[in-house]
Amino acid sequence: MKPWVMALLLVLICLAVYHPHQNATFVLDDYYTVVRNPLIKNPMLYGNIWTSRLFDANPSSGYIKFGYYRPMLQLSWIPDYRLFGLKTFGYQWMNLLIHGLNCFLLYILWKELFSSASLAAKAGLLFCVLPGQEWVVRYVTGRGDELSVLFALAALLALLWVLKTGIKQGYFLVLFLWALSALTREVAITYVLYAFLLRSTYFKIKNINKFSLYWILIGILPLLLLWPIIPKQGNILGFHVLYIAFAGLCLWMAQLRLRWFILLFTLFAALSFHEGQFWTTEENLLRHTRSLECWPRTVVAQQLLMKYDEDIPAIANMVERSHDPFAKAIWLRRLGLVYFQHNDLSRAREYFTQALLVRPLDVDVLNALAVVAHDQGLELQSLAYLDKSLQIDPFYPDTLRTLGIHYYNQGDFMKARSLFERCLFFDPNDARARQLLELANKTI
Repeated sequence: MKPWVMALLLVLICLAVYHPHQNATFVLDDYYTVVRNPLIKNPMLYGNIWTSRLFDANPSSGYIKFGYYRPMLQLSWIPDYRLFGLKTFGYQWMNLLIHGLNCFLLYILWKELFSSASLAAKAGLLFCVLPGQEWVVRYVTGRGDELSVLFALAALLALLWVLKTGIKQGYFLVLFLWALSALTREVAITYVLYAFLLRSTYFKIKNINKFSLYWILIGILPLLLLWPIIPKQGNILGFHVLYIAFAGLCLWMAQLRLRWFILLFTLFAALSFHEGQFWTTEENLLRHTRSLECWPRTVVAQQLLMKYDEDIPAIANMVERSHDPFAKAIWLRRLGLVYFQHNDLSRAREYFTQALLVRPLDVDVLNALAVVAHDQGLELQSLAYLDKSLQIDPFYPDTLRTLGIHYYNQGDFMKARSLFERCLFFDPNDARARQLLELANKTI
């Protein structure tokens, strides 16, 4: 099979199994990394990507403590935003393209290393449809794994080229590609071990079983290092970290006879297609996640429940069970939001205040308190909450918009216009701020 035929076949299979849903929505961390990330939206802020961590733009996300530094991942979302705005299916198309490229690069790598086109083709096809890959194809933030692997595979192919040609200058290309992989996702630091494995295999007898085992062991090393937090996040999140390890598993399974390979491939494709149907909305993903995860609820399920759960006794129970301040504060905020939706402003304010005591720097809680105080006619208190929020983060779009609304209602249209413009500078997709800015300009 010629390489271009294999590439076309992989593209067609990817389209059949992972075709993005037109009405798909952003889920989980996508809200912080893409939807509310000003660095990918404004060209004047692109440079800040190199000095910012992944969640720095959202101090209320609670993930800053992990300090993810992934500039290449954030840079990869810029063309997505330019082309698709905030239409999720466009980002999923890009993820699908990267996954397809990884499958093709694996095909080339195995073919060159083991001199077997049929083995390489079967391994690439299995990797394409292996259950669990929807975590990097459907999940926009999951791009970090597949993009990091894309650079790593390119580095390994460059290394193989250096070993065959003897051109030592090619090592600079290998190091450059590996650096891009590490700047996409931190676990790529361990991928350097694949270079030693590849070099050892190239100069020695090629034992596929032994090679596959070593490849898998290197691939699960980050999972072992992260295991203390994986169970709390949710065991299904392991599919994220195991993306590159699966390549070794697929290589080992590719040694099966053709009829068993066809059966396994069909089963994998059907399972992956089935699992992908849950990635249309967060509500669908929530139901599916709760069916996979055991009590106590993991962070994956909690992230969704914190947005949609309206069962007040159940939320109160989670408040009591939460020992982590971040989780406790968000459950308290969720309880306050439920009471606010029921127009019980006094109870809403009570729980927002409790959340603020747990996390005094939570700007979302401060904004919620400002809205409640405004609805209660306490304008000075509302303004005080907004001023405090602005001191914590002078660039948070929600605070700028809410403060702009305050001055708009007070008749100070000049100040309101300035705040709305600042809000749109960091979040051009804020329709409410844009509408009020137009009204303020007409009034002025």
